[in-house]
Amino acid sequence: MEISVTTEVTGDANLGRMITDLKALDGTEVEAGLFGGFAAKKAMWNEYGTSRGIPARPFLRTALYENEARFASYVAPYVTGIMNGASLATVPSALGPFMVQSIRRSIAAGNFAPLAPVTVAKKGHAKPLLDTGDMYGSIDWRQK
Repeated sequence: MEISVTTEVTGDANLGRMITDLKALDGTEVEAGLFGGFAAKKAMWNEYGTSRGIPARPFLRTALYENEARFASYVAPYVTGIMNGASLATVPSALGPFMVQSIRRSIAAGNFAPLAPVTVAKKGHAKPLLDTGDMYGSIDWRQK
């Protein structure tokens, strides 16, 4: 005995387009962080600490862990928009800057190991990860 199931979709000519667009979105990757140069090296030293006495100040991992659910919630309306005909480009171009701001908020929150007194004297303030603004300003996003 052979059982055959046939499904026919009628009534919505856009269903095929929506399925195609959502499949394309499923393979989209957006990442935020620092992508090269000296600022990226400083970020790595601060994220993981160094053997020369810089304690770990994990601003990138903190931003991810604290905002992972927020990133998914933030994208949900854009997925609905795609189902209603919006461009796929709206998702990365909205999520990328949102992720960058999440990383910057993690730095601004400053819940890190305190700076050494000599570092505070040199910088003139006790805010970790903020000195020249080079690293902070180099945080960016990209679509892979």
